[in-house]
Amino acid sequence: MGGYQTADGKWQIKPNSLLRSDALNNLDADDIKLFTDKYRVKQVVDFRTPGQASGKGTDKVIPGAPNTNLSVLGAHAYADGQGDGAFYVQRLEFGYPAVMGYRQFLNMVLKNEGGAFLYHCTSGKDRTGIATVLLMSIFGMDKQTMVNDFMLSQYTGRTVKIEWISEYFREIEQNYGSLQKYINDVLGFTPAQQEQLKAKYLISTDGKNTPYVDKTAVKPTPAPTPAPTAPVTPAKPDKKPETATPVKPTPAKPIHGGAADKPVKGKKVKILSTKKLHTKFTYKLKANKKWFKDALLAKVFGKGHTPKHSAKKWQLTKIEHVKISGKKYAYYQVKDHQGHTAWILKAHVVKVHK
Repeated sequence: MGGYQTADGKWQIKPNSLLRSDALNNLDADDIKLFTDKYRVKQVVDFRTPGQASGKGTDKVIPGAPNTNLSVLGAHAYADGQGDGAFYVQRLEFGYPAVMGYRQFLNMVLKNEGGAFLYHCTSGKDRTGIATVLLMSIFGMDKQTMVNDFMLSQYTGRTVKIEWISEYFREIEQNYGSLQKYINDVLGFTPAQQEQLKAKYLISTDGKNTPYVDKTAVKPTPAPTPAPTAPVTPAKPDKKPETATPVKPTPAKPIHGGAADKPVKGKKVKILSTKKLHTKFTYKLKANKKWFKDALLAKVFGKGHTPKHSAKKWQLTKIEHVKISGKKYAYYQVKDHQGHTAWILKAHVVKVHK
């Protein structure tokens, strides 16, 4: 990964520090010597499932480099028949093993010391490709650089399509606003950790190879100590000072919307009943209708309203009857092919007839 530059052109990844690869089960003695002597690999992460990483698929040992298995697909790799774009979204963005695996991966890259960090999957293009996108986003590369790197796998005889990575970016931005927020809020890799990662792996592009400076570690310059001044002798009062009349303090008015604020009147929601549903993807949502992330209708979904134009079909997974201001309503929980769920009024769901 060495040499990739940040969007501002000021920084680049250090050479021989981050390596992406396919499976290491076919390494020969010369390969192992290259990893040991030139790259000084000190850590290996394998994103494959336990089954893929065992038997004939077992990685060859690189001396001095512990191998950690972080299956971002869980115990088994399987296709759900929804296409590769859906695979990138559902399995590599929202899947619990992916979130936990990539979180641990980033922390391991941060803690690596003394040599190169190598990460891989089976072909080095999908699971490894998304790991590279996450690293590049943290380092500050632009989206086109990430896409270009992702597409390089086509030159190794593997199949990759720009639609796959485009769908990944689209879903991330639609649901979280940006890849940066996804890394912060979902993967839980903090801005301070990201600064530390930059300081570990970035150097300047001006030929001096100056290490990146962690902005969170820079201590502010203390203000100069003022010079001492001569003490001022207070003047004697001409008369006895008047006694001030105490003023009763007026309590400050609470700022509405704070954590201690009471619920907005008329908006308290009570769930009366819940029932699971098992339907097919034969439902559409009416345009420009409010939808929510949770059953208590506390958090709006996406931008707050259903799209004005959408051909997406949804499945009904639950129905809940709720009471709002004494009135009863029915809300459906709907799910799309990528696994996104939302709550919406029953009246705003329409069945598509074949």
